[in-house]
Amino acid sequence: MKPYLFAAAALYCLGLFTVIAYHASKSKPLEKASRWLLVLGLLAHTGGLVQRVLSTGHAPMASMYETLVFFSWTTVLVSAIVIFRYSERETELVTLPVSILAIAFALLNEKPGGPLTLILRTRWFETHVTASFAGYALFTLAFAGALVYLIKKWRGREEDELRKFQEIAGKSILWGFFFFSAAMFAGAVWAYLAWGAYWLWEPKVIWSFIVWFYFAGAMHAWYVKQWRGTGLAIATIIGFFVVLFTYLGVSLLMKSSHSF
Repeated sequence: MKPYLFAAAALYCLGLFTVIAYHASKSKPLEKASRWLLVLGLLAHTGGLVQRVLSTGHAPMASMYETLVFFSWTTVLVSAIVIFRYSERETELVTLPVSILAIAFALLNEKPGGPLTLILRTRWFETHVTASFAGYALFTLAFAGALVYLIKKWRGREEDELRKFQEIAGKSILWGFFFFSAAMFAGAVWAYLAWGAYWLWEPKVIWSFIVWFYFAGAMHAWYVKQWRGTGLAIATIIGFFVVLFTYLGVSLLMKSSHSF
């Protein structure tokens, strides 16, 4: 898996530098090259995940190392969807560095793969983790949209341009909340099957509920026209750091039943 990750990280770095050069020069060949570097990186990344699945016999979501790689992959995937569907080339200036850092941190926490423990051998576990990281990736995209919005507003850009990034952040929150809600439901069913209770009073579960509650508020605020703008953009950025703490901070600093 490691060679694939090094290749993916290298291609993402090249893609990032190329898209920065495109923004500086407005060169169409650079814009096209940056797209295909991203695609090649995503293919290498996918190859690494497939290799991990074949070597372990399960989805690559059973350790901090595996989930970091998967989080990076989902973040690049949603970025690629935005690029090819909407030809938007600025949010990736935020999402790509996040993905590259996730790969770097994964490589520092590399762990050999193995069979799942009995408690994880259920589709509810895979559904829970897949939906969680789909939500995390979309919240990262929302963070990127909100950050670009604030920078452009500070530079005095036109309202139409600002509205585009409001839309990216708002729709990402909406879909992120949908996937994270599905993750919470699947996690509750899995907890009941594993421990006989839908809710556990432990840090990861509590902080996951905080994330869910926080973005429920952000999602509803986005639909109130008067609440859109700088305040909601700042709240979205804060929400991303709440997600990071829930994912990494709780796992590293607190005792939890989750290893990721």
